[in-house]
Amino acid sequence: MVDKLKQITEKKIGFEIKNYNDCKRLSEIIYIETGYELNYNTIRRFFGIVKTVKPSNYTLDTLCKFNGYKNYNDYVINFHLKNRWKDEFEIVRFMQEDQIEKLPQYIDNRLHTNSNFILKLAQILRELMIDQNFEVLTRIFSLEKMQIKNFTFDEIAYIGNNVGPLLFKINMESKASDKLLLNLNFQDIIISIYVDYYKLSSYYGNIISFLLKHTTRDNVTAFCMGVLNLDSFFKNKPKNNFHKCNMKSNFHPILKSRIIAQKLFFKEKNHIKILEDYDNLINKNNTINIDFYFEIITTAIITKNFEVMKWIINKFKLKTNFTYIYKFEHYEHFGLMSILYYQYIGNREMCKLWIDSISIDNFVRSYENIYLLYFTIFKYHFYNQNRIKILNDYQKKSEKLYPKFFSEKYLLEYFD
Repeated sequence: MVDKLKQITEKKIGFEIKNYNDCKRLSEIIYIETGYELNYNTIRRFFGIVKTVKPSNYTLDTLCKFNGYKNYNDYVINFHLKNRWKDEFEIVRFMQEDQIEKLPQYIDNRLHTNSNFILKLAQILRELMIDQNFEVLTRIFSLEKMQIKNFTFDEIAYIGNNVGPLLFKINMESKASDKLLLNLNFQDIIISIYVDYYKLSSYYGNIISFLLKHTTRDNVTAFCMGVLNLDSFFKNKPKNNFHKCNMKSNFHPILKSRIIAQKLFFKEKNHIKILEDYDNLINKNNTINIDFYFEIITTAIITKNFEVMKWIINKFKLKTNFTYIYKFEHYEHFGLMSILYYQYIGNREMCKLWIDSISIDNFVRSYENIYLLYFTIFKYHFYNQNRIKILNDYQKKSEKLYPKFFSEKYLLEYFD
């Protein structure tokens, strides 16, 4: 509660307490507003400018009175009750037409001060996408605090997978939406996280094609090329229609895996050599990071490359303890690939083990539908019952994706 008292005090005065002058200034403000004196040296100790000591009751009571409470006890009892819905009501207020211009500043003041604000940020961004308010969205994503370096990957994945499904609201005829798409932070947090495989042939493909044409960033170029190459593969286009992606050392591990995965689209004999060279390049410290194989796993599944699946399975062991949510999701993908591989070699015991080891409803959101389609393929071949029902389920799922690629023949011959 003491740390929160520091936060609300700084929030009220509008500046952080960082040095001697800040403490002097706050001391004067407190006296002017409350009539109570709080020595600047006491304030320095309270905010940790100098060596801290346990604050006295007088110090706590004075700061609480400054923040609108009777004393420290009143603050402890009523703070959470008073503030429980405050942010929600403020968000509603700022979303009103006459207040919405103040929304970027509201976000700038609160972002990265409380981990729970990420949930509210995603809520705000979704509302603005629904309203197609691209101007305010661009202002928000232009904030320095919205740079990708300020977020954890879990936070980025959360925002991207909550806002990404609303990319269909983008109006490609609008200059305001073009400006948003070309915003660097928007590209990093939304575009590079959420891939709408169901709509690669429509609105999402149009967005990616636009970015490929207009971006000057190597990582965005490589990402767009990789996504469009997948569309070309599903449409059975010839090899000369595919973009050639180049990898750079500063690319994110998942993007690196997407670039290497492009080589799996073509039936070549040196796939394992390619993977071993890639593995030697990225594992100089003998550390194994599944992020570097994320897109390779996906592409191996789509291309039915069981040789590559086997190679990856031999690289990793089943993991059950996760620090990050996205890591857990990546291992879910690995688990699906393992189920498909063990079904291919006829090892039912290992299939059963993996079925019990993963939860099929925890795939990364943008991959969920396509992975559920492959789990349906597995069920058709693994279980002897309800095959007609499973086939019907597969056909319903494939109609929304690439029905010519995900044909009944594809299902029946997947393990051949």
